Amino acid sequence: MAKIHRFSKEPDLSSRRSVSLHLPEFLLRALECRVAIANDGAGASEKVTLEDLVEIELAGCISLADIANLEQAVPGLGEAVSRWLDAIEG
Repeated sequence: MAKIHRFSKEPDLSSRRSVSLHLPEFLLRALECRVAIANDGAGASEKVTLEDLVEIELAGCISLADIANLEQAVPGLGEAVSRWLDAIEG
């Protein structure tokens, strides 16, 4: 069974943090193509970045059940997800 880690301080779950990833070139090219397709014909305020695309794709991997289960290990996670959804819909 997986071990649940407790974090010593409660971070702002709405804050952002930079990470560095090492990805295969083919994957980066595929993502860049998806960004180009998403931006084709989009107005300036509708354009997405690679970061936007990765964020949305990763968020799509987390189910509502996952969020409920993770809430025990990361209190406030559900509320942070709710605020994030409000921000991208608004």
